[in-house]
Amino acid sequence: MAESAFPQPDVAPAARRNGRLSWLVLFLLATAAISLVAVHLPPRVKMLGLFAIGHGLLAGWAAARLAAVFDLTAAKGVWSAIVFVVILGGQIGMAVESNRLDRVAEERAMAANPKRAAFWRMLESGKFPDDPKSKQIADDARRTIGARGTSFADYLQFRVSALGIKSRPLAAAIWILEIGLGSLAGMWIFGRLTSRRMPTAERTYATEIPSSLRLEAGSPPAKLEE
Repeated sequence: MAESAFPQPDVAPAARRNGRLSWLVLFLLATAAISLVAVHLPPRVKMLGLFAIGHGLLAGWAAARLAAVFDLTAAKGVWSAIVFVVILGGQIGMAVESNRLDRVAEERAMAANPKRAAFWRMLESGKFPDDPKSKQIADDARRTIGARGTSFADYLQFRVSALGIKSRPLAAAIWILEIGLGSLAGMWIFGRLTSRRMPTAERTYATEIPSSLRLEAGSPPAKLEE
């Protein structure tokens, strides 16, 4: 009896699934580590716009290196979309952690200056009229003692205060643009680095077909016996 020509089941699909999961886990850890280190860099290197793009490029490069290690197959932009979302999450987490560290440093500065802390508590407990002029007076008083509000919007406005921007909505829009550009930069470098190296699904499938089922070049298919 002739041997069966049908391929035997193998563990390749399971190995590919494990490789994808390992890539995702390590990419998440790498992005978190990059974001945490970036938060603690000196303020002079945290340039608006450029810092977010640099963060995205580094995280995208790490994703591409891991993709080469685990030999991921292309899936019509799925991996690029995952890279974009993960880097975006890293950028958001970086801003949240930076806000927390700034608040801790400000609280320590307040504790070291009782008069400044008392004036700050008076500002925070005061009920100012809900009009632009009163808000401006309160903001000017906070800047006079070197303090700012406690909300995330206050932090975003504080980031761009050196540019003379006092509008919180404008500061939030600038930050959203920054993290969007940073995530796009990471997705772009990932696509560039993996476009020539990452095998397509069609090529991977072709290499998995057993040689017993492939037709030799130039040889006609065998006729079925009656």
